[in-house]
Amino acid sequence: MAGHKTDPRVVKTRNNLRKALVYLMRREKLEDISVQKITETANITRETFYLHYKDKKDFIKSAINDLLDDFFAQVMVESEDLSFTNGQPVKVFSLQKAFQYIENEADIFDVLLNNKRNDFFYEQLYDRLSDHLSKYYAVIAEPDKQPEVPLNLQISFIDSALLGLISHWLKDGMIYTSRYMTQSVGKMLDRLDSNNVLLLNSLSHKTNSALRDIQ
Repeated sequence: MAGHKTDPRVVKTRNNLRKALVYLMRREKLEDISVQKITETANITRETFYLHYKDKKDFIKSAINDLLDDFFAQVMVESEDLSFTNGQPVKVFSLQKAFQYIENEADIFDVLLNNKRNDFFYEQLYDRLSDHLSKYYAVIAEPDKQPEVPLNLQISFIDSALLGLISHWLKDGMIYTSRYMTQSVGKMLDRLDSNNVLLLNSLSHKTNSALRDIQ
């Protein structure tokens, strides 16, 4: 059975509301942003807003979840290297796709990651990435063998390093392209010892050859 397709008008309304929220979050504290301000900025009626959401809290939660769901749906890819997974299929985090996605949605990610009043987004993104790393480890881990570096430390190291780098990339005005960022992170990862930090292999830094002319 074909999957249910969301009405384009609904998608447009939700996108306009999300853009309005980001616009207002650059200028005001989240608690000071009312439904009226959101709807006026999005140029829709309050009645339309309440057709989609119960209240402001429901809207913000839904907007953030939709963004995170879409982000991870785009950046998680099947690993081409099964040598370290005993032939089991496993998904890895594509740095190329991640940097491209964030580059395309820079306004949203910048305000959500680099506004101290919005640390709830950082925490949710951190938790989603941690969940991926834990699932990845469950596939590659050797039974009855403890990692040389505890799993929780590996997760904290990768999460903090990656999200911190993305945050500063945005804050600095993305002076490097997404391709250059992928290549640079790849070079740094290649210099780390993946025999000790097993989760490094969960980050794919392969770049699409079709993009090789991008500077």
